[in-house]
Amino acid sequence: MAESGNVGREREFWDSEVPSLDDLVREYRAGPGIATAAMLDAIGDVQGLEVLDFACGGGVTSMFLAARGARMTALDLIPESVARCRELAATLGFADRVTAVAGELSDLPPKGFDAVVGRYALHHVDVAVVAPLLAARLRPGGRGAFLETFASNPVLRVSRRHLVGRMGVPRYGTIDEHPLTAADIAAVRGAFGWATTTVPQMTFLRMFDRQVLHFRHPRLSRLLAAVDDQLARWPRLKFLSYHQLVVCRQVGGAPDAAG
Repeated sequence: MAESGNVGREREFWDSEVPSLDDLVREYRAGPGIATAAMLDAIGDVQGLEVLDFACGGGVTSMFLAARGARMTALDLIPESVARCRELAATLGFADRVTAVAGELSDLPPKGFDAVVGRYALHHVDVAVVAPLLAARLRPGGRGAFLETFASNPVLRVSRRHLVGRMGVPRYGTIDEHPLTAADIAAVRGAFGWATTTVPQMTFLRMFDRQVLHFRHPRLSRLLAAVDDQLARWPRLKFLSYHQLVVCRQVGGAPDAAG
């Protein structure tokens, strides 16, 4: 799932984390959440377009876009994830619209796609290396949208460094993950030509609820979510959100990064 020196650890972790087919079907039928829906909407009308789902995992994102009429290429390093993606496509009736590929970006032809998406993918990779590879796969004017974790909130940044994996606070990924920084966004902007960030749903106190309270207190969960929603009304506070959406567009042609 990553194209870096840490591929081995990523492979080992994600080999053991492939969701069941039943879980993926349930996730698809539940529909995209607020943030995922914003990512799908950000690339616009995809009817008849060639779209790349980078680090597709079990493939639910690909299915959402196939249902909107896209011709999907679902790419992942983990063969087991790709196999499950094919199963899901067949089960949901999208086998003719979804091509699942086990491999790396360099295995795909340059300028072969109209759009690219990635759901919690970029924070597993060296963005400075991968962003040009992604941009090079797009046709002129191609669009990209990536739902990601961010390091912009100092409270969450310190908590992640010192609390995750300790005192009952779970770690959901690998030690190699890195929430995106301003330098990562600059790398995306440099590769594509234009990029911005938005917050479809504020996840600040929601993260405290997930990591520490484990959603065990419904009334408190509702209160924390309501406070987050109020914070989201202030654009200057978007840095507080752990989850943000990166929207980009290829402007002036992508750099030569076909290899």
